Amino acid sequence: MRPVYFDLTVADINKAKSFFSELFGWRFEKFDMPFDYYRIFTGPASEPGIDGGAGLIKDAPLSGGHPLTVITIEVKNIEECLEKISALGGKIVEPKNLIPTIGWYATGAEPGGLLFGMIQPDPNAH
Repeated sequence: MRPVYFDLTVADINKAKSFFSELFGWRFEKFDMPFDYYRIFTGPASEPGIDGGAGLIKDAPLSGGHPLTVITIEVKNIEECLEKISALGGKIVEPKNLIPTIGWYATGAEPGGLLFGMIQPDPNAH
């Protein structure tokens, strides 16, 4: 299973957008969420790499009030992964939840506390 997405939690979305656009040439596009969130397109799909997203610290309780980067891993069965997390000494930080038309998402932590996301794609998820 491979990383497929990254999520940046930032203090000022406009400054972050400007910074990363100028630094790396990333393109930001507003994403339909109940809070201020942008998809990040890091380059052409034909090139190696992953795209991501950015939102505000105030909208991300998991950030603990600090900037945060979370890498998301695509999984075939999110339920199986959630069952394994506790057995392996990790913690389920955010239970499985729906991202409409995208799939099922959950956040875990490895035994030392490092956060990671998991996504089970399902374009029919509603």
